[in-house]
Amino acid sequence: MIEEHANGLLLNRTTMLGERNWRDDDTYKFIFSPNGHAVYQFQGHNMELSDGEAMLLNPHEIHKQLRHTSEKWIVELQPAFIAEVAQELSGSRVDPMFALVACKHPLLHQWFSMTRLYLGIATEKESALWLENSWIQLAMVLLRLVPGTHSDKWDMKGYEPTVHIVLDALKQSYQQDWTLDKMVQLTQLGKYQFSHLFKKETGLSPYSWLQIYRVIQSQKLLRHTDASILSVALQVGFKNVSSYHAVFRRIYGQTPGLFRKSIYNV
Repeated sequence: MIEEHANGLLLNRTTMLGERNWRDDDTYKFIFSPNGHAVYQFQGHNMELSDGEAMLLNPHEIHKQLRHTSEKWIVELQPAFIAEVAQELSGSRVDPMFALVACKHPLLHQWFSMTRLYLGIATEKESALWLENSWIQLAMVLLRLVPGTHSDKWDMKGYEPTVHIVLDALKQSYQQDWTLDKMVQLTQLGKYQFSHLFKKETGLSPYSWLQIYRVIQSQKLLRHTDASILSVALQVGFKNVSSYHAVFRRIYGQTPGLFRKSIYNV
């Protein structure tokens, strides 16, 4: 199934799920795996998606689909459209760069479930009208739930209560030296149970979530202070600058120094 609209394109495929060629798309590309297992290759690393997980690629993020075991949904959204929605929400001009992370949230699953169900019964005219409105809904959800340069927040509402308690604690004290043992102490679960539940709910391991949140928080310091990269890394909880560089580069494809330079050159 392919549905096209001025603001984007929706593709649902259950065949031809094996390896594809390298792609360099000029749109934001939202990839959702409702079930099964998916693997995508990027320059230097691979990313995997399990049931209900998704990722959002920035324009010109070079990638290759290696495998989808069951079904894939792809939504391509025009950059001008995303920028317009972001500006409406923030009140200022924004060109979001989203972090390359696996993400999972009930709102994302609900959007796809409703869209799949309705498009399965809708006429051509109804489908066009549905997509015209649902693109805006999806853009708003992505801007809120997928971390990136457009926001210093990462919404945590909607997750299972035990996971939410830990997420709230991590958010309040992300600079501290958190260990898995300390996280588990906030729950009534064992280490394995907690780690499995956290990954199932968010799409990330507890430590990965924390490291990414630290990077998101560091953006304020890179934008608004002259602090050295080492100082920024230590202020947000990284133990050394090399770890900070590694996580920053993995989710944004560039170093913190280049990120700061690009802001000054805008």
